[in-house]
Amino acid sequence: MNDETFTNIVEQTKSIVLSAIEKYLDKNNSHAIDDVVQETYFRAYKSLIKLQFKAESQTSTWLYTIAKNESLRMNQKVRRDNLKKEKAKSNFLELDNKHEELAELSNIKEVVDSLPIKYQNVLSLYIEGYKEKDIAKALFIPLGTVKSRFFKAKLLLKKLLQKE
Repeated sequence: MNDETFTNIVEQTKSIVLSAIEKYLDKNNSHAIDDVVQETYFRAYKSLIKLQFKAESQTSTWLYTIAKNESLRMNQKVRRDNLKKEKAKSNFLELDNKHEELAELSNIKEVVDSLPIKYQNVLSLYIEGYKEKDIAKALFIPLGTVKSRFFKAKLLLKKLLQKE
């Protein structure tokens, strides 16, 4: 498999791949079309390099199936990510179910912005739905540091909210 051969495959199958994506990717996830196309061809390339494609079907049919599966996988990923974000927001707003005033506080961003930047960074990523290990990677800090900063940030928020 050389680059020219693979380029020809892409040129010959791009309309088929896009039609599979259009059919199976949720309309709300149209922002991920490029990612799905890229992953489709990446998986195909890896299979071709490893000689896993046995040519029992046409290349176009095979790529259509890969694009379909990648579209469905992306739909699941976006749904999971959205659920995580909603859960994280819910958990954050509850703050251990001890501060109902937090839900009433209209200026929560102002309170969060008053925290030291190291706590703001952890909180904002947590609110966006990142897991602790992903926050650690994003901020280039140990997982234990993320956990302690998140705990400390919650304590500081509770103190600030009690003052108001």
